[in-house]
Amino acid sequence: MPCFKGLAVSIHAPQRLPEYSIQKQSRSSRISAYIPVPEPKVPQNSATKVQEQATFAISITLLTPGLEVPYSKAEPSSENPYPRARIVSGLPSVTGERGRYSGIITPYVPLTASPNETIAAYIYFDGRAKEEVATLLRRGEETWVNSRWVSVPESEGGGLAEREFLFREVGLERWLDGLDLEGKDVEAKIEKRRQKLDRSRRRKQIKSESDNEADISLWRGTSRSTKGVLRYGADTQSPVEDMSDEDELFLSGSESDDDPIPETAGQIKIALFRVIASGEIKRGEYSPQFGAHDDDDEIGGNHNALSNGKSEESIEHTTSFAKPKTLDPKTISTQTVQGIDGPDRPFAVFTFLYRGESQ
Repeated sequence: MPCFKGLAVSIHAPQRLPEYSIQKQSRSSRISAYIPVPEPKVPQNSATKVQEQATFAISITLLTPGLEVPYSKAEPSSENPYPRARIVSGLPSVTGERGRYSGIITPYVPLTASPNETIAAYIYFDGRAKEEVATLLRRGEETWVNSRWVSVPESEGGGLAEREFLFREVGLERWLDGLDLEGKDVEAKIEKRRQKLDRSRRRKQIKSESDNEADISLWRGTSRSTKGVLRYGADTQSPVEDMSDEDELFLSGSESDDDPIPETAGQIKIALFRVIASGEIKRGEYSPQFGAHDDDDEIGGNHNALSNGKSEESIEHTTSFAKPKTLDPKTISTQTVQGIDGPDRPFAVFTFLYRGESQ
């Protein structure tokens, strides 16, 4: 899951975070993964030696033919001193590495002939109904989102500011308060999921046995089981991995479509809509929907839960925001767009479920 439906999305804190337990829901165009939250660290050259929570950023790229898949190049090694990145292609491709064929990484396919067709991304935290930020993508360009834009009260000088995203440690009981557990039979849901996975594996085994193993088209450059989905792993020598039906932690198709992910605490959601961006580009004109101190009552000024005597077992995480930093309005541009997808029918939805390293 950096690649799904011609889009690459990843979370960085500040390094790119590996992804686990990919789940794809084909009919609703949704894909999800678990990501680990980095532990608080003492910044380099820190005078106070106080641990600080990890900030994070979201990278989104609208993939075009010939583009390198972001962060897909392995680190140089003695076996592979000159690694190459994975390439987006609308046509079959061959790696040239000892006759091995690479899976096809499909680009974004526009719905219209308009050169102004693009994607609008809306980012939500922890099941909240209001998006934290919305941004327009440009074809073939990586877009970084790492802060909420806010308005500063006149009593504090007025103007605009930004508050960086960060993961904040909270007590486990408070974290659970954010989960929609009422009326949910957790054991029944786990058993239902296990039965679905078992049925899915049995179907795949039967199909695999009945198929002719030689019936793999080299022209296509990939087996029929490859789903065109990549995920980021923790191996620096192989930073991206193809996901296929045979992967034990990859659930796709109808097996998961009737079991949607509840929108609760512990998740970052990126909803992407196709739009026509043909309006005038205006600079310096932006009206934030958040104030500089919104949600401060939840943060309570405590950015170091471990220092308050809580054990590691009682700690979980939530998203939060750093202190406001002045933002130059001239660096902001806005543009009017015309929607292609309906407000309740996004083109794609990426959901990252963040959990502590121990989980």
